[in-house]
Amino acid sequence: MDARTALAGLAGALTVLLVHRMYREHVRRVRLRKILKELRKRIEKLQSTTENLLKTAEAMQGKATRREEETMRRVESARKELSTISPQRARFLLRRGVVVPLVRGVLWERALVSDEEVKRTGVAEVNEMAKWGNGSEYELNYLRTIHADLARTFPTTEGFERKGRYLPRLEKVLRAYASQDKQIRYVQGMNSVAGLCCLSATDDAQAFRLTNALMRHPGYLHREVFGRGQGRDLGFPLACQLGWILDRLMEKYHPNLSAHLNKTLAMMNCPKGMFSGRNVGFMTLKWFLTLFASVVPPSVSVHIYDLFVADGHVSALRAAMVSISDVKAQWLATAGGDTKVLQPKLWHNKEDADGCPSEELRDTWTRDPWALIAAIRAAPPSIDEFESLRTEYARLQASKEAS
Repeated sequence: MDARTALAGLAGALTVLLVHRMYREHVRRVRLRKILKELRKRIEKLQSTTENLLKTAEAMQGKATRREEETMRRVESARKELSTISPQRARFLLRRGVVVPLVRGVLWERALVSDEEVKRTGVAEVNEMAKWGNGSEYELNYLRTIHADLARTFPTTEGFERKGRYLPRLEKVLRAYASQDKQIRYVQGMNSVAGLCCLSATDDAQAFRLTNALMRHPGYLHREVFGRGQGRDLGFPLACQLGWILDRLMEKYHPNLSAHLNKTLAMMNCPKGMFSGRNVGFMTLKWFLTLFASVVPPSVSVHIYDLFVADGHVSALRAAMVSISDVKAQWLATAGGDTKVLQPKLWHNKEDADGCPSEELRDTWTRDPWALIAAIRAAPPSIDEFESLRTEYARLQASKEAS
C-alpha cells in the first residue's frame, strides 16, 4: 500500500512538473508570437517608410535633374547669345567684371578669336595636332618637359590634382600648340597660361583656340615673353620690355622706393633697374611669364586674365604696380644693401604670409577678386602712357642695334 501511494505521489509530481513545463513553453511561445507579430508590424512600417523615402528621393532627384537641365539650357542660351556679341562688347564686359565661370570661355573667345578660326579649328583638328610629340627625339624632349609640368600646374585646384579631369585637356592643348609654334614649341610657364584657358573653356577645342590666341594674336603676342635669346641676348623680349616699362613706372609713381632699391643694387655692383636688365629673368618670371597665374590662386587669377583679355599687357603692368604698392612699406624699411629685396619669393608669393606683408591687402590677393579687379583697374599706367613707354623702349632698342 505504501509503495503504491509512493508511486502515485511520484507520478503526480512528475505530472505537475510536465504540466508546468508545458505551461512555461506555451507562455514562451505566446510571447514569441507577440514579439514576432510586433516585429512584422515594425518591418512593414519600416518598409512603408523606406518606400515613401525612395519615392520622395526620386521626386527630388527628378526636380533637381529638371532644374539642372533648365540651368544648362539657360547657360547654353546665354553662351549662344554671347557668342554673337562684338569683340568690343566682350572686352567691355570683361573689363567691368561681368563674368561668371560658365560663360567666361565664350567671352574670352569673342574677344580673341575670329569666327573663321572657330569654324576652322574644331575638336578633330585639335586631336590631330595633339599627336605631335611622338616622333623624333627632338619632339620627345619637349614632350617629357610637358609631362613633368602637368603635375606642377595648379596641383591644389580641383580638376588639376593627380588624374584630374583637366590634365588630359591641358596636355592636348600644349602638344597641339607646340605643333604649331615651330620657333618656341614649349617653355615652362606656358602650362599656367594654358591651364587657365582649360579651366575656363567649354571643350578641348576652345581651350586650344584661347591659348593659341593669347600667344599669337597680334594684340597680345604673349609668346614673345617666352622667346629665347641668342648669344649675349637675355631672351624673353617681351618680358624685358615690360620690365623696363615697370622700372620707368616705379621711377614716376614710387620714386623713393625706386631710388632705395637702385641704391641697394649699386652696393651689390648690379646694374640699375629692379625689374629690367639682368634682373628681368627672375624678378618678373611669375608676374609676366604666367600673368600672375603662379602668384595667386586660379580662382582669383582668372579675373586678372579677364582684364588681360580686355586690355592686353597693360593689365599685367597694373597688377605689378598693385603688388609693388603692397610691399612698398616693407622694402623702404629695409637697410640699404639688404639682399632680401632680391628674393623673388617675397615679391611674388601672395599665398605665403612672408610674401604678403600687408594684412589689409592679403584678402584682396587671395580671396576677393572684385576688390583686386578694382585695384588693378585703378592702378597706372593708362593706355596712352603704356603706348608711349613702349614706343620709347622700341626707339632705344633700335638705336642700340644701330650702334
